[in-house]
Amino acid sequence: MDTDDGLRSNSGVICSLIELENGKYRLILDDVSNSDKTTKCEWKHEVVFTWKEYDKNEIDDYNLSEKELAGLGYHILARLIALKNHRPK
Repeated sequence: MDTDDGLRSNSGVICSLIELENGKYRLILDDVSNSDKTTKCEWKHEVVFTWKEYDKNEIDDYNLSEKELAGLGYHILARLIALKNHRPK
């Protein structure tokens, strides 16, 4: 694909990172849905999928291990597959 064709799935996962007062960050993954299956529609929040807290220096200094990063990618992909297989098309 050379350019964005504007097509999307009807479900997805968004990631957000918030700084906590205890010197940590919380990474939050939320399930979202898109009834239009394009970039023209707004994503609607469905449910919090999961979250994890990290020490601030792990994130600020890019000190997450390859295993931790691979696990995060694995869980995101597994969640997307689960959403694809269990949501109406």
